Amino acid sequence: MIPTPKALGLAAVISMALADIGTVLDQNAHFDPRNSTRNFRIGLTDYAAVTFLPRLIERFSREAPNATLNILHARESEVTEQLRSKEVECLVLGNPSKVDAHLSKVVISTDKMVCAGWRGNPQMAGLTVEQYLAADHLQISSDGVAEGLVDIELRKMNLSRKVVATIPHYLVAPWVIKGTSLITVFGASVLLALTDASETVILEPPIPLPDLVLTMVHERYREADLGHAWLRKLLRDIAEEQRMDKARLYRDFS
Repeated sequence: MIPTPKALGLAAVISMALADIGTVLDQNAHFDPRNSTRNFRIGLTDYAAVTFLPRLIERFSREAPNATLNILHARESEVTEQLRSKEVECLVLGNPSKVDAHLSKVVISTDKMVCAGWRGNPQMAGLTVEQYLAADHLQISSDGVAEGLVDIELRKMNLSRKVVATIPHYLVAPWVIKGTSLITVFGASVLLALTDASETVILEPPIPLPDLVLTMVHERYREADLGHAWLRKLLRDIAEEQRMDKARLYRDFS
């Protein structure tokens, strides 16, 4: 008997499906991070990368020395597609607003928003609302056009600020504002990446701002996967370890 072209096409798809099923069954039966050679793929936004990457890679390589970890850029508008295509198996996003209800969402960190400026900027001695609105602002936006948390809150108050420039990366912000009169806002996790060389100081924003909530997102079927459970716990543990570090650094840079 000779298989038809249709049968050959089905065989390729079915073989891939059976391989995926076998992989899932094997993962659910047993997982030992010390001996695993599994490849994990995580999607992180720029802010989440600042928060987790250094400690995540250190802990991952120590606890799972034979496994590999791929970090990809998380795109909130494509969360469902990134998960369903298996481009990533989980993502960490800040204040996600466009995540499908069928996906599992777990809050792993809540960061207060802080106002940051250069140490030599006289405005950083204390900001009133009026001084804040009159200042030149640097906005951090991954797509360069999205409205920031500050602008959303100011609009509710029928106020606006003057955004001079927009950049896509949090780690660049302290070096952009250094030596200038620019001020910016970011979540307290950025303090984990700051050094004294940045000459950055922080203040409480003169207007109330909502917290930046980091949320882990994954497909619900992953919860039965022992390896995935280990990865999720690793992320939660790191977030808890950093909670006290952020409180200490807040005092240091104030």
